[in-house]
Parts: sequence; C-alpha cells; structure tokens
Amino acid sequence: MIRNFRSLEQITDANYLEYKEKQLKAKTISDRLTKVSWRKIFTWGWISLIPQWLSLNLLLLLGNYGTDINLLFSLGIITIALFSLLFWLIDRYRPHISQPVIPDRAEIMMMIFSCSVANLFSIINILVTTDRPWLTLMAIAIILLPIPMIITSLIYQRGRYHKLLDTSYFVENGEFREFRLLIGRLPIMPRFPFYRDRFMPIIWETRWNWLNYYDFSLNNIFKLGFNDIRLRDRHLPGLVAALVWYQWCLGVLYIVLLLWTLSRTIPGLNLLIYF
Repeated sequence: MIRNFRSLEQITDANYLEYKEKQLKAKTISDRLTKVSWRKIFTWGWISLIPQWLSLNLLLLLGNYGTDINLLFSLGIITIALFSLLFWLIDRYRPHISQPVIPDRAEIMMMIFSCSVANLFSIINILVTTDRPWLTLMAIAIILLPIPMIITSLIYQRGRYHKLLDTSYFVENGEFREFRLLIGRLPIMPRFPFYRDRFMPIIWETRWNWLNYYDFSLNNIFKLGFNDIRLRDRHLPGLVAALVWYQWCLGVLYIVLLLWTLSRTIPGLNLLIYF
C-alpha cells in the first residue's frame, strides 16, 4: 500500500502509513527488550536490539520518521538558538581576566530575548505538531544540553590563560557578504597564509554583533549563511573548539535528516528512494 501511494504521489497517505508501521515496529522491539527472561539479558541478540530501538525512536521523535518537515525545522531553530547563546556567552563574557570583557546591557537583553522567542515558538510548534511532545522535548534536551553545559561550565571553572584574550574567538571572511550554501565548509579557518589574510575577528562594538553568533550556528546546522564566520586557530582553548565541533557534527547529522525528510515529502525526490 505504501509503494502504491507513493507511485500515485499520495505522499501524505504513504507517510502516515509508514509512520504508523514504524511506531508498531518500535513497540515490538521495546517488548522484546523488556519482556524477556533474565537469562537472555545481555546476550548478543538482546544487545543488538538496543541500537535499533534507539535509532528508530529518535527518528520517530525528532521528525515523525521523516514525515514532518515542520517539526524538523523547529528542532533546527532550537539548536541554533541554544548554541548561539552559548557561543555568545563564552566569547563575550570573560570577567576573570586582567581586562574583563563584558557585553553592555542592550546586547545582553537582545541576545536573551531573541533566544527566548526562538525557543518559545519552536516549543509551541512541537507541542502542536507531534503526538508525543514531551518525549520529543526530552530527546532534544538529552542531545543538546548535557555535553554543551559541561563544556561551558568547565571553561568558566578552569579560567582562561592564553594570548589574544581581548579579541573574539570567531573570525569572518571580509571578502564578501552574501547568502550562500556552505555544506562543505569546516568551522575553522584555513591555515594557508593567502586565505588567512581574508579572515578578521568579528567586531564586538557594532550594535548588531550578536547576530554573528546566530549566523555561525546557521552555518553549522542548516549549512547556510550570510557571512563566512569561522573559529580562529591561534591561542584557542580546546574546550571552545570541542563545543564548536560538537555543534558541527550535530549539523552534519541534521542536514542528512533534513534531506532525507525532504526526499520523502516532495514527490519528485521521493521516487528516487524506491526506483
């Protein structure tokens, strides 16, 4: 029935049936994991079911198994807002150094307000579009919160003792300002001197400086951006680099999930999966 619906380009019906099918499959795997004799626990057959159960439930919770592009966009916006706030905090709030770096009140209010609004609308959308919103929000929190929070707390706990403390960790390519696709872009600046000369630290004193951190997260998650903003490679704390690379890796997984979902919801692309 699913193949017939797809061949007739009845994408909504095909996705609904497949979503229900995967829900039943997830429940079956869950029953096999829980309703089993204690002698069979931790055997290879039992352990091999755990990755299947985990991956299937994540696909169901984070995108209704590739059937809800709206839900997936909400996930991306939450990720961008959270990491933008963390990057801004790490970069702009450095109180325990000889010449403290602290943003002004207007910048603080704009950053907190923009992050709160983005998260609020995304959470409301998740509550409306999915049938298990609290489990979806819990899955998002498990992916996004523990590791970034641990890294951020370690940065402030250990302090910062390196050169270039009075300049940003982020640099932008001053060669152009245009909207473009950045799928192949890595989050760190190139080492070749000819290209290095093009990158300059982002300017803190401008009124709209806080938008640079959103632009950087947009580059890492949606692989789109207005400016080519990257991480500097000189006198850079390893924990800052770890946080950036963690978001970049999440972005690679996210763009794969996004393209997969688009291929299942757009009729012309959807047929490529089966033929």
